[in-house]
Amino acid sequence: MSAARILALDIDGTLIGSDKRIPAFTGSEVRRVVEEYGVRVVLVTARGPQSTAIVEEQLGVAASYCTFGGALVWAREPDGAFTELAETPLEAGFVREALAIGAGHDVHAGVYTRDEWRVNRLDYWGLREARNTAVWPDAIDAALTAPAGADVFKVMFRGEADELTALEVRLRAIASGVFVHRVRNVIELVPASAVKLPALRILLGHLGADLAEVIAFGDTLSDLELLENVGTGVLMGNAAPELGAAAHVARTLSNDEDGIGVMLRAHFPTARPFRP
Repeated sequence: MSAARILALDIDGTLIGSDKRIPAFTGSEVRRVVEEYGVRVVLVTARGPQSTAIVEEQLGVAASYCTFGGALVWAREPDGAFTELAETPLEAGFVREALAIGAGHDVHAGVYTRDEWRVNRLDYWGLREARNTAVWPDAIDAALTAPAGADVFKVMFRGEADELTALEVRLRAIASGVFVHRVRNVIELVPASAVKLPALRILLGHLGADLAEVIAFGDTLSDLELLENVGTGVLMGNAAPELGAAAHVARTLSNDEDGIGVMLRAHFPTARPFRP
């Protein structure tokens, strides 16, 4: 039986399948461990709060949030309200410079504040992001800038791999204090001081728990530090083969094969029928 009291879930590539839905068995197992074991759920994601709230509703359990890769940390209280624990924006000068560099490349660009998503164009890549997150852009402006007076928590670029590779080189040259997360068609920029592990530590301090009491699931480099430092870290079967997780990180099935659900069944026994 698991000693975990906290279930930390990445969303994209982890909790949701390639169809952008939570697999039925995985959803039922998350709800079961909350009901039977009193486990508390934390959604630890690069998404913003609006999109995270939609996933929380689909999941059907109350959850705390570490969003924008850890830049916003919100604890869900027993009465359903949030306590906002941490808020770490990107430096305004970096945001301006990153957008100026991005403007010289043929890429979709997005700026995320606490409440808004602004894009330079609603092209194929913008439509994909809207479809993935179930959030529509608040503003479309070819001369994309940060909204006046608003903190920016994430900058994202989407596009063809070769174009992003050239852009990534230039961004990394200015990215002091910024975590640059690159997957094939996406570059995400979030504050390096507020990535997933330190964000979860802040939340656990509020909840009265520690890392040893966490079971966490993820699939990319942005999850790796977290998976390697919690009580039970689990890497999804769809993670890139070259992702070098430590030997003590467990492996499960892919996000399309109920990888979370089957691992929860293994760690939190039940007499309920096994019907994946």
